[in-house]
Amino acid sequence: MNLTVLAPRRLGAANSAHLDLIRAVAAAAVMWGHLRALFFVDYARLEDPGWLLRSIYFLTGFGHQAVMFFFVLSGFLVSSTIMRSHATGTWSWREYAINRSTRLYVVLIPGLLLGLLLDFVGGSLFSFSGIYTHPIRNLGSAVAANNLTVGTFLGNLMFFQTILCPTFGSNGPLWSLANEFWYYILFPVALSAGVAFAKKRVTTGFLLTVLAICLALFLGLDKCMQFFVWMAGCGVVFAYTRLRLPGGFWRMLYFVVASAVLCGCLIAGRTFKVEALGGDLGVGFAFALFLFGVLQVRTGESSQLYLNATRRLAGFSYSLYVLHFPLLLFLRAWMVPPEGWQPTGVRMFRAILIGLGVSGYAWLLGLVTEGKTRWVRDVIRRNFS
Repeated sequence: MNLTVLAPRRLGAANSAHLDLIRAVAAAAVMWGHLRALFFVDYARLEDPGWLLRSIYFLTGFGHQAVMFFFVLSGFLVSSTIMRSHATGTWSWREYAINRSTRLYVVLIPGLLLGLLLDFVGGSLFSFSGIYTHPIRNLGSAVAANNLTVGTFLGNLMFFQTILCPTFGSNGPLWSLANEFWYYILFPVALSAGVAFAKKRVTTGFLLTVLAICLALFLGLDKCMQFFVWMAGCGVVFAYTRLRLPGGFWRMLYFVVASAVLCGCLIAGRTFKVEALGGDLGVGFAFALFLFGVLQVRTGESSQLYLNATRRLAGFSYSLYVLHFPLLLFLRAWMVPPEGWQPTGVRMFRAILIGLGVSGYAWLLGLVTEGKTRWVRDVIRRNFS
């Protein structure tokens, strides 16, 4: 079998910058959505819900959909790397394991330890608030104090959260890292099975197929359904490699239609009017269509400012995702009454400062975690041959 058919088309500088910008926006959407849900009263309890407040509440409610964006982007980037390695004959499970594990652990380990510290101190200082001993309003049924156990810590370290154990402490956003980790395994196993069958290595192909099925059964139905969202990113790899939209009018028309479809699915997801469109699959597939259109756009390729800015913003997006929630919860227990804030101009301004502060906290930590990923990989390669 000629594996060069798997070789994906390489991204240009503008393409990479567009993806970086989307990653940064998605991470910010998750953080600002949690900030609004934690600090302010529910929409139904607003005293004066004018159009501005309605817009703010609506726009800060796309955190879950932003995670589907992450899944599609991950599927696009990771699957293209795997397929390029197979196509060039450089595929190595060892190299792949080093790259993926360092990407995850270099932020996850500090995130778990800092979350433990914030939850322990917050639970001790603000026990009267009940924030750490009761389910968090509108954010699931988990109780942070009950999940600060050694077993849960180790389970999250092994990416068993939401499969065999809850997420650690208050850090509910860690649920998606379990998906990412197991998709990182499931996809190359399934692809390697296909390659083995194509090369007439039936026994190897059969064993890898059995392993892929076992992994799918272990993950369960919900995570397998979200794996199709991740695989939508792989579909974009094939589409981007083999299809090129004609320039001018037709490219613009596709981009407008794809944007409209994505907006429709996002609105359906927030209004719960059309469940099929607003669900994870609908949003994921719509974003994949939109992403294909984004990859046709070369705007910004000659702007070094745009390329540098998007790279820096995306450079701490993973850190922001992993680190933000325990800190937000700590600040919420410290600063906000149990019933939450009614949004006033002063409180909204204070919330903006808090959000910027949390982002700065993630950026600073990202410099010594996410920013050092390549150095950690080199150390591991040198010391574990």
